[in-house]
Amino acid sequence: MKKQHVIKSLTDPGVVPVVRLNSGEKLPPLLEALADGGIRAVELTMTIPGATTLLRENCRRFEGTLLLGMGTVTDRAAAMASLEAGARFLVSPFPVPEVLEEAKRADVPMIAGAFSPWEVFQADRLGADFVKVFPFNCFGLTYLRDLQGPLPGVKFFPTGGITLADIPSLFRLVAGCGVGGALVRQKFIHDGRWKELTALAEQFVAAARQGRGA
Repeated sequence: MKKQHVIKSLTDPGVVPVVRLNSGEKLPPLLEALADGGIRAVELTMTIPGATTLLRENCRRFEGTLLLGMGTVTDRAAAMASLEAGARFLVSPFPVPEVLEEAKRADVPMIAGAFSPWEVFQADRLGADFVKVFPFNCFGLTYLRDLQGPLPGVKFFPTGGITLADIPSLFRLVAGCGVGGALVRQKFIHDGRWKELTALAEQFVAAARQGRGA
């Protein structure tokens, strides 16, 4: 799959759910519910037990429906294992040069985490496709606007505490964002409330398009 196709799925609609679970038991219906709500890309995380096995299984299951990537990738071994399992993109919580190297080698998009202006600069200079300002909720939109002043070319992809109410304003500034608990609601997952999860995903997608004036 060409890198540009993956980038399009990451940025249109641009809402990428971040999935952290204690097990993979309910992962397939969760992913199906998100896809039904208009989500095109989902980030699993290395913190899920058996993460790479789950990634491989669900890449096959959702081929042509969802693009799955791996997040919380903090070293070369994790990057290589994720790519071997079928990850279409990689995400780190902070700049990790060796993970960026593996993403480049595999020609997949890299979303590199950063927080300080120096880390943002480093992530961008190392060749990250997007910079994940994390955690976003510490300083919010004002901080992003301040970063854009000296770093106008950076494609921001913030994550951390983003809510539905944040989305319209946020999407006037960013290429996309990662959304955790505000979308991937543990209560919905625990109770199997998949239709409600689909409806919530639809709201996030609509808010992103509203923010972009689409």
